[in-house]
Amino acid sequence: MGRPPDPRTAEELTSAPAEDATRAHHRTDRMPARRRFDEVECTVSHLLRLPHPALRGRRFGEALLQGLAARGIEPGPDGVLEIGGGAGHVAEAAWRGDAGPFTGCRWTSLDLSPSLLHAQRRRLLAVGAEPADVPRGPHRRWSGLRADAMALPLRSRSFHGVVLGNEMLADLPTHGSVNVGAVQLVREVARVLAPGGAAAFTEFGGDFPPGSVILTAGRRREEHAEWSIDFRQLRAAGDGCGLDVEELPLHELIGADLSVRCASYTDLWRLRRFVSCEVFAAPAAEVRRRHPWLSRLLALELPPLGSPRWPDATAPTGFAQLFRALLLRQRR
Repeated sequence: MGRPPDPRTAEELTSAPAEDATRAHHRTDRMPARRRFDEVECTVSHLLRLPHPALRGRRFGEALLQGLAARGIEPGPDGVLEIGGGAGHVAEAAWRGDAGPFTGCRWTSLDLSPSLLHAQRRRLLAVGAEPADVPRGPHRRWSGLRADAMALPLRSRSFHGVVLGNEMLADLPTHGSVNVGAVQLVREVARVLAPGGAAAFTEFGGDFPPGSVILTAGRRREEHAEWSIDFRQLRAAGDGCGLDVEELPLHELIGADLSVRCASYTDLWRLRRFVSCEVFAAPAAEVRRRHPWLSRLLALELPPLGSPRWPDATAPTGFAQLFRALLLRQRR
């Protein structure tokens, strides 16, 4: 993974022109959200978006937000600014489930993709219009904003809440061996957070140079690259901006039981060649009950959540080994 080091410094690269093929792709993206996350970039949060035994019956979004609250990160009066919210499942979990202090909080979605922002709007307004398990209050509202994560449309030290980016850092520009987009986003977070505010980002990567993953839906015009994150660069950027920085495995943050066996994306891809089924990390017993013959014929692996072969058996390593959470706090 990775490319030879670029002779330019991180500072020089970050100030370079931001537009690249990946960003252009997201600006003009028209693919339906369901198809994107079922077929092109099937994220961990998408696979765990429904109540799951590995999360003690919680949705991924509930587990993520409860994990943040357990570490002293709460929404504040401005609620959550979610960057790159995909199909809106994390925000939906906050409004329809038990997300601790995030339950029913004010939520703003920021995205470059018009189709994904539309999907988030449709999902969140539908959930907000239905009866909820929590009382409606003055902060129970959603708004959407098409804008650039590398230039947040907020005044300095103005945001009293949590900036959240779940599995979106890999979509930001990387030049050579520097995650310039992710580094710039950390700097933007440091600029906009009010004292006591916080940010949380999840992504795949580690303490090694960025490597590319090419994603496609079968047509060249839908192809784009994602980049693993060198978390050393992000920690250094946060420290340099005066933020308190904490990093931990994502499975620890969400309290996942890594022994639970469930469908991997590879299992689901093989199943869907023969039957229509939900792209969801269904527990192994449920998969075998619903598809007993195909489970044997296709020799479905249904690996433990902590296996290097989950969520994708073709990847060099798995969820428990590669996915990290970065927590940033603005000092008071």
